[in-house]
Amino acid sequence: MITTDSFSSDRTFTVWQYTIAHHSRVLLRSPRRTDRDSRIDLHVGGVSAMFLRPSYERITIREGTEDERRRVISLVGPDPFERGQILHMIEGGHTAGFVLGGPLQYHESHASDDEPSGFPPMPPTA
Repeated sequence: MITTDSFSSDRTFTVWQYTIAHHSRVLLRSPRRTDRDSRIDLHVGGVSAMFLRPSYERITIREGTEDERRRVISLVGPDPFERGQILHMIEGGHTAGFVLGGPLQYHESHASDDEPSGFPPMPPTA
């Protein structure tokens, strides 16, 4: 797994899993398109706030600008930023969103879509 400040891909990513257990984590996944293709997982832990669409085409994730930080502070208050959380702005196609949490991490593998992500396991959703 690699930690990065930004990420961009022409692939489609889906919100694959979110859990409030184990420090509130979100996983976005671009599944394998063919048997020879790779799967890409994007992970943010320590999530305190987010606004996400179910999927993003041609995704770009970058750190939020000062103006975007002010807008998110107006929604969630300053506490997460005072704890050092990062504002990840997510854009794709004609949709946008954000995740406020720890560092952005990604992992690429040839694992099948139903195999674990390579990040610490998340409890199953019901």
